[in-house]
Amino acid sequence: MLRPLSYLGARLPRGPPAPLLLPVRGRKTRHDPQAKSKVGRVATPPAVDPTEFFVLTERYRQYRQIVRALRLEFVSEVRRKMHEARVGVLAERKAREDATEHRELMAWNRAENQRLHELRMERLRQEAREQEQLQAEEKARQAREAQARVQLKEQEVLQLQEEAKNFITRENLDARIEEALDSPKSYNWAITREGLVVRPQHGAPKAQ
Repeated sequence: MLRPLSYLGARLPRGPPAPLLLPVRGRKTRHDPQAKSKVGRVATPPAVDPTEFFVLTERYRQYRQIVRALRLEFVSEVRRKMHEARVGVLAERKAREDATEHRELMAWNRAENQRLHELRMERLRQEAREQEQLQAEEKARQAREAQARVQLKEQEVLQLQEEAKNFITRENLDARIEEALDSPKSYNWAITREGLVVRPQHGAPKAQ
């Protein structure tokens, strides 16, 4: 039954919507005349007790001061809690990052120390091998020098023994004198500036 009524209502012609008027009490404009009951009335403010006015003014001042202090306290508390929450999260995150970085740096430090230790040990072993080689070469050189000195001394001894055969002793003094007399030698010769030996053309001069 409702559907036909709504259908009929939809079929009825409609005009422009009527303005919605509400019963409200308005104010007079500045151009409205003064009310007859208020013509000639002088507005007299109510009397104010000075003591009461001072008390009320002081109480309102205290009230506003207390409310302002409470408002500032609440604002500071809220800000402090927000800062603590933010700083707490940041501090916790920073602590985790620092701990992670510390572990990574310690691991890198241990690996670097191990690498440097291996390099140092290898360098020490190389230096030890080089030192042993130098000592062996030095010993071999000293041995060669000692052998060369021994051989030189042996040659000097042999040469001295050969020269000793021609030494003049008490036993062969007469024989050497006779030999020198039988084979005279002439020292009558000169040396030129070019270093040539000039001997006389004729025989050596006879001894006086």
